[in-house]
Amino acid sequence: MLAREGNKGDAAVQPNNLSGSAALEQTEAVEDGTALIGNLPAGNLGPAQKQALARKIGQDWQRISSAIAELFATGVPSNDPRTQQVVHEHYQWLGHFWTPDRASYLRLAEMYVNQPKFRHRIERRKPKGMAAYLRDAMTTYAWARLR
Repeated sequence: MLAREGNKGDAAVQPNNLSGSAALEQTEAVEDGTALIGNLPAGNLGPAQKQALARKIGQDWQRISSAIAELFATGVPSNDPRTQQVVHEHYQWLGHFWTPDRASYLRLAEMYVNQPKFRHRIERRKPKGMAAYLRDAMTTYAWARLR
């Protein structure tokens, strides 16, 4: 599973050094139970390094989801090369947590639409319908590029 229930005591998910909307976004991710940060592999990272990586991953998600929202809002089709490039970035971003194959990426795409927690997380500050758009783009990507 991609996300876990938020653990407000986990230092890696606290918005300690974030400001403005990034801090709010991080806090909301923890509060709505969809923060991915808790799934970071511990490896040899210390707490400060893990927190810095968590911040970067969160910023990357914001960049990717904002790009998807812009494409969706301006009517760019989900199978357009520009959309597919951003979905490729999404696929690469997932590599922080796991490496999906075609079947698992397709399941994730469906989960983004069919699980209210994920749909809410994707559409909270983005256009309604973006989860379905992202699902369609991910489906195109999976069939074209994954095995």
